[in-house]
Amino acid sequence: MPRRILLADDHERIRHRVRSALEAADFDVCGEAINGLDAVEKTKTLLPDLIILNVSMPVMNGLDAIPEIVKSAPGTKIVMFSVDESEELRREALRRGAHAYVGKSSPKDLINEVSKLLGNQ
Repeated sequence: MPRRILLADDHERIRHRVRSALEAADFDVCGEAINGLDAVEKTKTLLPDLIILNVSMPVMNGLDAIPEIVKSAPGTKIVMFSVDESEELRREALRRGAHAYVGKSSPKDLINEVSKLLGNQ
């Protein structure tokens, strides 16, 4: 059964590449957001099972979006996806409510983490 995923990244090329990888793995990408505020609003209307959320975005960054998403959709899983793979940022994302943190250098790890969180493994 396909699970609904919202992608939030300010780079269209990255959203396209991640969408293609997710769809190839039989996931349903129900929407895309271009910043953290857009992700918060789309979470309320699209009700995704999981959000892939970039850290560094305009308007509202991914870290600030996490508590808003958790508040409005507590059952939604959140995977942070960032070029910054520092342990400090990873800990902060998890402290705010993210379920996982994956570096953009590891697209295969992203699919594996999404599969694990959605119970597809």
